[in-house]
Order: sequence, then structure tokens, then C-alpha cells
Amino acid sequence: MFHRVLQRSWLKLMRPPAELAVERQRTYQVFMQIYLFAILAHISFVPVIHWLDSSLLQLVNSLCIVTNLVAILLHRRHHFTLALLLKVLANISLITLGGMLMGQHTGFEYYFFIVLFEILISEMRRHIKLLLVLSLLALSLISVNWLYGRMGIWPHGGDALKVLHSLNLACAGTLFTCIILQMHFITERTELRFRTDASHDSLTGVFNRRAIFTQAEALWQRGIDFSLLLLDADHFKSINDTHGHSAGDQVLRHLARLLDKTLRDSDCIGRVGGEEFLVLLPRTCTREAQSGALRLRHRLAEQPCRLDALTLPVTLSMGLAQSHEVTTLRDLVELADRRLYLAKSSGRDQLVIEGGEEVAAYAGGSAAVRVAGD
Repeated sequence: MFHRVLQRSWLKLMRPPAELAVERQRTYQVFMQIYLFAILAHISFVPVIHWLDSSLLQLVNSLCIVTNLVAILLHRRHHFTLALLLKVLANISLITLGGMLMGQHTGFEYYFFIVLFEILISEMRRHIKLLLVLSLLALSLISVNWLYGRMGIWPHGGDALKVLHSLNLACAGTLFTCIILQMHFITERTELRFRTDASHDSLTGVFNRRAIFTQAEALWQRGIDFSLLLLDADHFKSINDTHGHSAGDQVLRHLARLLDKTLRDSDCIGRVGGEEFLVLLPRTCTREAQSGALRLRHRLAEQPCRLDALTLPVTLSMGLAQSHEVTTLRDLVELADRRLYLAKSSGRDQLVIEGGEEVAAYAGGSAAVRVAGD
């Protein structure tokens, strides 16, 4: 139960606001995780600072936790720069104060690199980034060379100093690694989403027109024999006119799901028009392609689209062509399209697998071989 609550809370925090531009969502997620990692790091250092017996450091560390919580709230409200500047200011205060109180070689200086990295990957304007980076580098040099040890020296002996130095080094390295890994994972997910959005139809989830023709071109260039099936939902306009476009959308989604379930994993499905789909069947002869098309017709007849109490039966007109029948990919698509036209002009709800070789056949169905599939 607790695990599910924690998971839901995490997903809610990581989910970018809907109104945020897509190109900024990756940075949103990265910095949300940075603030959470920082909070965990500060909490883990509470016992360490207690061991150091410094109430001032403990106070500043607690302020850093609060500041990161405030930064999360600001970040969720799109105040990205202000959130980061507050976090950076709090961290620099702790880093500088830690060295001033505990002296040299304690490892606090390593956190300057974490802050520097956060500034560099932010979406702040370039000139602001440059100004902050130069200021941070100057402060780190001043701190290490002149400020560290000004308010005290290390009181716990050489072995304890090595332990603190090692802890700071390990913590800084862990934070840096976590940030890099999360950037990598989030970038991969974002790029996958961009690729999916660019190549898939947003309504049905199958390939869009450009992507399915890219797949067809790849098969053609590699010299792989394949079948190309064009199919069209019969009388689809009447569904939109009678039941509304939302019902038509549900029909298209239902058809795409049935196509995906009926065909093989190696087959490719794309939506190339309003209610028109193109299917690529690699290494498939006419008989096998015909069998798959008729299987789809039967499954659609057995599983019509249902919307609550409403059932919307849909039939398909289909045109099938083989890659070996023509000399160019364009001719192949046009041949399948002519056969689809023959299927529609000859009464619909049928598959045409021959005919249409001549443009003249486009106007009639006398040369076609029709397969009703019943």
C-alpha cells in the first residue's frame, strides 16, 4: 500500500504540467529530480553534521532542505530560474560555511562542481549562465585559497578528516552520477516519444502516412518480396454523419486494434487517409495475403465496434497487390489503389486481388477477380 502511494506521488511530481511546451518537459523532469536528490543528500548529512558538533552548519543544512522544498513548489509553478537560483544560493552558503568552519581538505569544495553542472544544464539565458559560472568559479577559488579555515580548524584528528573528505567525495560523486543517469534516461524517453509522435498516427497509434511509406521503401530497396494491402472502411462518412465524429474515431481505433491483433508481428500497418489503411506483408504470397485479409474481415464481422449500447458494424473494401507485379514502388501503390477502387465500385465489402493492371480498369470491374471471403 505504502509503495503504491509513494509511486503515485513520484509520478505526480515528475509529470510535467500539460501547458508546458514539449521541448521543455525533459528539463522540467531533470530538475525536479535534482531537487529531490538534493533533499535526500541533505537529510543523509544530518547525522554527519551532528557528529561535527556544529549548530550553525546544522541550521544551514536544514535551511537547504526547506529551500529545496520551496524550489519544488516554484518549479511546479513554472518559476524555473527563481527555483534554481534559490537552491544554488543555499548550497553555496553551506559549501562555503562548511569549509570556513572545518578548514581545508574536508571535501566541501567538490560540491561546487555539482552546482556548476546544474547551472550549465539549466534553461537560463546564455549570458546569465556565463555570469553565474564565472562568479561561481571565482567564489570557489576564493573559498579554497582564502576563506576555508577562517572561522575554525579541523578539531577531530587526521583519521576523522579523511573520513569526512571521503564522505563528501562519495556524496558529490553519487549526486553527479544520479543527475547524469537521470538525464540520460529522461532524454531517451523523450526522444522515443518524439520519434513515436513523428511516425505514428495520433488517433489510432499505427504508422502515419509518411512512416508506412518509409517502411515500404525500405522493403523495396532491400529487394524483399511483399504484399501491399489497401483497405477502406465502407460507408464511413455515414457513421460520422449519423453518430458523430467521436463514434467515427472509435471505429477507426477499433479497426486499427483488430489489424494489429490479426496480422503478424513482422507486418506493418499505417493510416494513409481518413478511413484508409495500408498494410505491408513481407515475404507473403498472394494466397497468404488473401488469407490474412479474409481473416481480418471475419474477425471484424464477429467483433463489431461497440459504444455502450450502440453497435457499429463495419465492412471493408480491399485491394491487394504483389511487389513482383510491377517495376516501381509507386506503381505498386497505384495498382493496389486501383484494385481498392474496383472493390468499392463493385459493391464494397470485398477483396480484389487481380485486375486493374491497366489504367482503363480503374473505371470498371470487368477485369477484376473478387474474393468475397464468405
